[in-house]
Amino acid sequence: MKNIDYENDCHFILHQPFFQDGVQDYKEVMNSKPYQAMFYEFRTGHEHSEEDFVTYIPNGCMDILFIQNIQNQENSYVEVLGASTKARKIRRLPDAKYFGIRLKPGLCISYKGLTLKEIANHEVIFDQIREDFLAKFFQDLTCTGRLSQRIALFHSYFDTYINLQEVNDLTGHILSEINFSQGTVRIHELADELHYSERHISRIFQDSMGITPKTFARIVRFQNVVDSILQQPVHSICDYMSELGYSDQAHFQREFKQYTGITPKRFLIYAQESAFSSASS
Repeated sequence: MKNIDYENDCHFILHQPFFQDGVQDYKEVMNSKPYQAMFYEFRTGHEHSEEDFVTYIPNGCMDILFIQNIQNQENSYVEVLGASTKARKIRRLPDAKYFGIRLKPGLCISYKGLTLKEIANHEVIFDQIREDFLAKFFQDLTCTGRLSQRIALFHSYFDTYINLQEVNDLTGHILSEINFSQGTVRIHELADELHYSERHISRIFQDSMGITPKTFARIVRFQNVVDSILQQPVHSICDYMSELGYSDQAHFQREFKQYTGITPKRFLIYAQESAFSSASS
């Protein structure tokens, strides 16, 4: 089985809508080559406290954050966020510049032995930047003025010196099939098509990703709902439910709150306010 479909699949939805709340100069760019990744940057202000947190929602992805203290550029951190299965609160540092990369599901930066499985539902912070190439990267990052320059800098350093590991072919195929179906494919039917048992493909997938294919399918379906709400925050909640085949409203409400920390109705209001704010600015 070839992994061509996964390698060419650059249509994964990678939303983290709350990341831009309360920050300055937020920008993001989605790139599809040489692999799909969302690059973004923002600044936090003096008014942020040490107890400032942002909600990190499930999307099946690994985020890598490069963080620099504005007052002391040598005070730098690397924070790696693993794929979540529920909404998590991530601490956001005050008076800092953030440059982040969100890799499509299945891609992982192998650094210090990190794997998708081990970092799922966890975050790792590296605050002792002593390796020559990391120290040099942060030094060069300080000299860049545009997001496009930072993206190019990331590629020049990390595509060469840090191995970007893709998942095995079976897991890659499952990722693409779930993504193509917008999370509505039944895992036992997918197993039958592949001539494997559901237990076998679940074990292989979880060994790579740290979550089960059923969990990933639920996350993909949820992300598609989030995408629909953000793109068109004008419909009723029932419209978004029916679009992706949710039949149990109580289950939808419960799952949505598990993944965002708020109800679908509250998120719809949030999306409407965000759209109005963007249109007004």
